[in-house]
Amino acid sequence: MTGPIPSGTPHGAGAASSRASASPAAVQVLPVTGVPEVGAGDDLVALLAGALAPLAPRAGDVLCVSTKIISKAQDLRVAPEQREEAIRAAAVRVVARRLHTRQVTSVVQIPSGPVMAAAGVDSSNAPAGPLLLPEDPDACARELHEGLTAVLGVPIGVLLTDTSSRIWRMGVTDFALGAAGVAALEDLRGGRDADGRDLKVTVRNLADELAAAADLVKGKADAIPAALVRGVPGATAADVPARELSRTGEDDWFRRPSLESVWQALGIAEQDEPVARMSPEPATERIGRALAVAALPRQGTSPLGAHVRSLTHRGEITGIEVQPADESRRALAAAAVMVERIRTALGAESLGQPLPEIPVHLLDPIPEENR
Repeated sequence: MTGPIPSGTPHGAGAASSRASASPAAVQVLPVTGVPEVGAGDDLVALLAGALAPLAPRAGDVLCVSTKIISKAQDLRVAPEQREEAIRAAAVRVVARRLHTRQVTSVVQIPSGPVMAAAGVDSSNAPAGPLLLPEDPDACARELHEGLTAVLGVPIGVLLTDTSSRIWRMGVTDFALGAAGVAALEDLRGGRDADGRDLKVTVRNLADELAAAADLVKGKADAIPAALVRGVPGATAADVPARELSRTGEDDWFRRPSLESVWQALGIAEQDEPVARMSPEPATERIGRALAVAALPRQGTSPLGAHVRSLTHRGEITGIEVQPADESRRALAAAAVMVERIRTALGAESLGQPLPEIPVHLLDPIPEENR
């Protein structure tokens, strides 16, 4: 899948064919050692330039820097008890919330575009308190790029990297959160593959590939916050900000997970949505949540006046009955709506792991003498 390509990105047959005809690159990923613990107000250009000197930076090199040291230098810390409030303040929108043991994790979109768990607020290697991400990582990368280029005398690209998981993939990888002086997106459309077939859809996310490669020689446990990637053809041939890597707005096909998408379609307010667990949940728990979701009123409406009863056998729910409170048109309509809301909510719970078939019956109204 590809999105729109910024005008500064190298593209077309020329860029693709030149890479295709070039010899395979001997890529090097070099750890940048000797960077001291970063504190508030530190001059990162000076610290990184000193640590880079033994590697003799060259034009075309890309420096991948952990965003955490930017946060430390800018003193983007919060007290542990303010962490949840900081996550809410950093969220452009909530994508999902999930319960893990006793902790609810909010997955949100942050101002720079990516969707991240806990808005990227991180407590690892931060003994003085959780660290926030900078609001504009591209601007931070730009400042480092310009400063280092001036001090070193050679134009090197800069990526700010962070760790995150991706949908459909297990584990975490580093990705590019900020970029300056780097061809973050590489458009190969218009070129040809090794068999001579036209490339029509391939746009390479070069920035994330560089960030992931750099993480092989740096990391949380090694106190190596940066790495220099050398020998990647075209890595600095354009200047594309990392913001261009995020699918947002109409380009985002997965704005919410399946459960939350259905709850939203049912008209439930975000603050009223239940919280599903990260781990697998038993069928009884999911059925109970579906009934609770169905009973929640749509935004700006009153609860539906219908009686709902679960039929059980040996502790398992085998059916659901919905009965109008009386014979009025209003009560009949409310009961019919409730039936469909229950069926829809059960369908949502069945998307990840099928539920046993649970019939939902609409009964006759309660007789007047029994009300």
